[in-house]
Amino acid sequence: MEREASELFEEFKELSASEFFRRNKQMLGFSGKIRSLTMVFHELITNSLDAAEEAGIQPEITIDLKRVDKDHYILKHKDNGPGIPKNYITKVYCTMFAGSKFRNIQSRGQQGLGCSGCVLLSQMTTGQPARVVSGYRDGNDLKGIEMTFKMDVKKNKGLVLKRKPVEVHSTGVLIELQFKDVSYSLSEQGAFEYMRRTVIANPHAKIIFRDPTGQKFIFERATDVIPPLPKEVLPHPKGVTADDLIFMAKHTDKRRFRSLLTSSLSRMSNKRINEIEEATGIDLNKRPKDMKWEEAEQIVDLFGQMDFMAPPTSGLIPIGKEQIEKGIREILDPEFVATTTRKPKTYRGGVSFIIEAGISYGGKSGRVVGDQKRAEIMRFANRVPLTFDQGSCAITEALKSIDWKRYGIRDLENAPITVFVNIVSTNVPYLSTGKQSVAPEPEILHEVRQATMKIARSLQKYINAKRAAKEEEMRSKIFEAYVPVILKEAAILAERDVPEYADVLAKVTRKPKILGEVNNG
Repeated sequence: MEREASELFEEFKELSASEFFRRNKQMLGFSGKIRSLTMVFHELITNSLDAAEEAGIQPEITIDLKRVDKDHYILKHKDNGPGIPKNYITKVYCTMFAGSKFRNIQSRGQQGLGCSGCVLLSQMTTGQPARVVSGYRDGNDLKGIEMTFKMDVKKNKGLVLKRKPVEVHSTGVLIELQFKDVSYSLSEQGAFEYMRRTVIANPHAKIIFRDPTGQKFIFERATDVIPPLPKEVLPHPKGVTADDLIFMAKHTDKRRFRSLLTSSLSRMSNKRINEIEEATGIDLNKRPKDMKWEEAEQIVDLFGQMDFMAPPTSGLIPIGKEQIEKGIREILDPEFVATTTRKPKTYRGGVSFIIEAGISYGGKSGRVVGDQKRAEIMRFANRVPLTFDQGSCAITEALKSIDWKRYGIRDLENAPITVFVNIVSTNVPYLSTGKQSVAPEPEILHEVRQATMKIARSLQKYINAKRAAKEEEMRSKIFEAYVPVILKEAAILAERDVPEYADVLAKVTRKPKILGEVNNG
């Protein structure tokens, strides 16, 4: 029996953002026990670093992970940031797509899902509420609030269960969450490794961690320099689409479309506006809301044919080669390290990016597999470790395309080295919503290769010098061992005294007179 159309749509429902992600938590990166816990650490640490830096505070994070039962943990995460005022706590932790990360600005995260995603995962796996203690400034007063709440998934907002003022001694936030179906691991994809790499790329941060066995780890900061805050930059004409122009037109307060273009896009002058108007025949003095889709397409097509100055790079804040070296030395304690920060480039014609790279040899460099040291690739995007999906990432592809034998490394996989690569951009081209691998844009591949080959040449010089010094040492030892014996035997045969030979031996071995006055008889 056929059903009428109205019957088919009786069960038509509208999902809130929270409901959607409750059903599709893998889109937040929560897939698999190890990955889910690592993503929780990622979201909370990222949030704490951003908050502290924006307030001009050196970040210090304390994390306590307690195992209740197999795959059941209680996580306490505390930071020394500016804290969250009481009226914003549930907005931060219970509202999907809420935050300040939706601008064209370099940032660690851009979805506005992080902290609320962690609360959602906790609630989905344990049914337990979240607890937050926040210390914050209200004028000159230091205030504290403790709040217990759950997420109202249907309404995409918080449901407060308990709230009370508390005494605090400093600003910052403590959040306590429970999780099941997650797993703590020391593997390359685990939470511990995520923290280790975070401190390398953020040498101004300090993390104190107590693991489920009660062991305490302190990742000390390597520098007191807080990185400057990135600035918002306008999109470049070659980086926009027709849909972008229509969206801008619908949400602007400008009265003329030409004013919209000059105020909303970088490198857009009145001279350029006149060229566009002449080439397309479109009246750019019209109201933005009167702009048609076909006209927007014409303008974007013309953008692609025009020559513009490269997009501004003032909004990009790299780590810096000196700071990368400090981070690597603090955590890896290598015998050799080389770093570089490349000049800004663009991909797709209008998106700026910077590639930074570092390489370390010896010490704690590389990763231990069994009784062997193997190469370790550390990938980052805007200082954030990319610990998953390494095989599909452009950074990995670029590193593996290099002929490492030219740089004295016979086999990259089995070399005791760590290679560090960070991409800095307002718009990192990720391959998926998980944001764990970078798309293979030709310009990015080229820059990663160039940066890595530069520091590999420095490593090659060091390895060659070390090898030459070792060969020289072996040569010296041979002379030191046999020359005295030969001279003594020759003197006996010649029935003469053993001559002074310390000066001659020092010249041959290219060493100072290390034998002193050697016994003549």
